[in-house]
Amino acid sequence: MSLIAGLLTLISVSCTKKIDLYPITSDVETNFYKDQKDCLQGLTAAYNVLLWDAPQNQNIPFQLVSEVLGDNCFTGGANATDIPGTLRIDRGQIRVDDLAPKAFWYKYYTGIYRCNLLLEKMPAATFDSPELRNRFTAETKFLRAYYYFDLVRLFGNVPLLTKTISSSEYNQKQSSPEEVYKQIAQDLTDAIAVLPSYKSMPTTELGRATSDAARGLMMRAWLYYTGYYNKPELPGVPATKILEISETLINSSGHDLLPNFADAFVNTPPYNFNNKESVFEIQYSSLAYSGNFSYREEANGNLSTMLWSMRDPSAASIYAAGWSFAPVDAEFYNKFQANDARRAITFILPQAQSVSYTPGYQDSKIFPNKWAALKVNNSSKGNVALNYPNHFIAIRFSDILLMAAELQLLHGGSAGKAQQYFDKVAKRPRPTDYVSPAVSLDAIYDERNLELALEGVRYWDLMRRGNAYAQSKIDINRGEPFISKFNAAANGLLPIPDQEIIVSNRTLVQNKGY
Repeated sequence: MSLIAGLLTLISVSCTKKIDLYPITSDVETNFYKDQKDCLQGLTAAYNVLLWDAPQNQNIPFQLVSEVLGDNCFTGGANATDIPGTLRIDRGQIRVDDLAPKAFWYKYYTGIYRCNLLLEKMPAATFDSPELRNRFTAETKFLRAYYYFDLVRLFGNVPLLTKTISSSEYNQKQSSPEEVYKQIAQDLTDAIAVLPSYKSMPTTELGRATSDAARGLMMRAWLYYTGYYNKPELPGVPATKILEISETLINSSGHDLLPNFADAFVNTPPYNFNNKESVFEIQYSSLAYSGNFSYREEANGNLSTMLWSMRDPSAASIYAAGWSFAPVDAEFYNKFQANDARRAITFILPQAQSVSYTPGYQDSKIFPNKWAALKVNNSSKGNVALNYPNHFIAIRFSDILLMAAELQLLHGGSAGKAQQYFDKVAKRPRPTDYVSPAVSLDAIYDERNLELALEGVRYWDLMRRGNAYAQSKIDINRGEPFISKFNAAANGLLPIPDQEIIVSNRTLVQNKGY
């Protein structure tokens, strides 16, 4: 019996009711996006991809994987074979058929597709005002730039898609990084011109992209592109312009440092989300109540919280059980002086709190504290692991100040301003009699490593100072199992997923080193 005949037989003997031929919903792409309500849903869908820590069911929060790629964290997990692909990421041995690169590719092109679709549909949709349409358009361009920036940093050579494509067009050629960064710069320029500033945002809208978030992302993209590719400027954005952008953000946005470093990382209710130090913040939430491990893209919780936390902490402690991935290198912890207030906020030392736990692979007895799994945050519905509400600050104002210090120092600005911005960050967590060192690129990098610890920034800082510099920091061999290695042959990039090369009819070209 053929498969079709078998299915027909099954239907004939098991169904007593007429088959319902009506769709579950009448909202499909061809008749959706007709008004601003529809477009708001489309914009929400574009934002939603920011929350995808496990696309295609792979545990790959961008910030955590970035730390494993860098020099401050190892692999972790229950044992060396827990997620073998993560160990290969840590040791510069990623395979072209590994699932993590494939999942990243899927995540970011899904986000880009949702942005492109909305940009195509909005011109014909009905809005109450042209200003609202323009704002939605600018937010969508910010998100597209955000997704492309992560994508091009991970893979280097990617197709640049600014419109939706059909399945017959999947054989897209890769664009040059310069073309991709030119589009990122244009999208962010458009967003800066239209989006409201942080200081004008009502409380109910905090978390949405602002002109200041676009300025911050432009600064980050500018420094990365000029550093990694050894270029004098981001396409279309000369040094004078990026200095102007940074000055506007610092002096006119309403953003500032909070008085205490700890205030930026309040992990218990009522939290301190979307505070003035947060320039752009990913709005994780427990409200999806997800319990579906086979489709984790529906979850809105911060998966890094679970992945990074200790296994089986003692029942009397405040901590919930995690999976102990990306254990912190003890040598990194030792770079923090005892009188640096950031040390206690950044790290948990369970033994110092008389908390027992089950050691995982490469256990260093040190865990992240900025997004720790706490019992008070355990969701009452769905699966606890998928529903932690800890937000992630993707761009903090302290990062803005340190990037601005670097721009002022090295790209035609004022050495005095560079020192001023550096001092503002360096002095906050230290005793009042602390004297900052003279500002230099090395001093800025050292301060960035302490200030932005475990926030997914370090690897990309190393990459933008060149292969040799990155390799000198990342290559670690203290004997098994504490080994990390930088893939210099691949210039630190991930491989293009082999499945994507096949689907493109081999139009896509594999990155060198794979």
